[in-house]
Amino acid sequence: MTAREEIRQLAQIESPESCAISFYYQPQPPQDKSHREEIILVKDLVRDCLRKHERNGNRTALREDLQKILGITEQLHGNHSRGKVIFACKDRAIWKEMDVPPRLGRSRLVVNSRFHLQPLMAAYSGLPHACVALVDRLKARIFALHDQEWTEKPDLYFGDMPPAGRSDGYHGYDAGHRERHVENEMMQRFKQFADSLHMLINRDHFDVLLIGCRDETWPEIMPHLHSDVKRRLIARFPVDPGLASPQEVHQQAEAGIREFIASEEQGMIREMMAEAQRNGRSALGLRHVLSALERQEVQTLLVGSDFQAQAVECGNCGHMDTRMVRNCAVCSSETKELTDVADALVALALRNGAEIRFIDDDSDLEKAGRVGALLRFRADRNTARQTAV
Repeated sequence: MTAREEIRQLAQIESPESCAISFYYQPQPPQDKSHREEIILVKDLVRDCLRKHERNGNRTALREDLQKILGITEQLHGNHSRGKVIFACKDRAIWKEMDVPPRLGRSRLVVNSRFHLQPLMAAYSGLPHACVALVDRLKARIFALHDQEWTEKPDLYFGDMPPAGRSDGYHGYDAGHRERHVENEMMQRFKQFADSLHMLINRDHFDVLLIGCRDETWPEIMPHLHSDVKRRLIARFPVDPGLASPQEVHQQAEAGIREFIASEEQGMIREMMAEAQRNGRSALGLRHVLSALERQEVQTLLVGSDFQAQAVECGNCGHMDTRMVRNCAVCSSETKELTDVADALVALALRNGAEIRFIDDDSDLEKAGRVGALLRFRADRNTARQTAV
């Protein structure tokens, strides 16, 4: 099960006793070798949380989960390459630990009726499962990037180059023959690479591909790539495949992936704004996005990283309303004010199977109220008469 599938399952959970604990540990550069400041921070979070919630009655299960989280945190000394997330709810027999990309913003502890999933989704937002191939005439070095963690896979070997003849033969006849033989040999090697890469990408379900090679080699490689592989190719960077260090490869690839993500998100925003102008498959602003989410129309939810708003949620049917009303417009039950509207949006989008993207500093999205969506369909267009047409 992938991390994203696990997150979608967590979005379905609700604790009637409001004992759903979400703990986020964001690694920070240590002030000293003992890392004591990290433990002190977590202890303060746990103490404040207990003080706040124990006023409402006996919370033995909550205390047990929090003490367990504190014990795990004390073992995180020096873990500065990955973030840590724990979801716990003893009443629902849930305990889930996840090592995640260190993009959580800050350490935090939240106790509520639902798990606090927004920071986790922001950490994974837009990150593709990437394959990087460094190709020369002898082999291809393969690297994989998944959830910001690099792994190096076995090389693809093409075998040694055949020995060249020592003489050009009578009147240089053998020179041209040998040159054609070498060209044919290289063509076969790059074709072999293209076939192997195609199998690898489909087997491991890579989203994107980056290729590193010498500039003079690229025209020989590119024609042999399968159309499915070309569709996933997002960047080609110049490098000496035999001499490049893993760190150099990571830096080159991450720069290409960042550029790809930024371009992809800008494309989504442009599409969303264009659809809105023609009253098409998009929703702008919190009220319209909430309506689209409740009708399960949303394909991709776009949320500004600093999005904040006011809304209420019905305790009976779950309907959310941007009007701060005391009773639900759907079932007339009592409503409650949402402490984090962005988190409620994320949870609803996850339950509906929508993709979620967190966007930094975009003027068009800001004009739309820092929230918008691309839609799969428009429910108000799906009338019997239109279907008949």
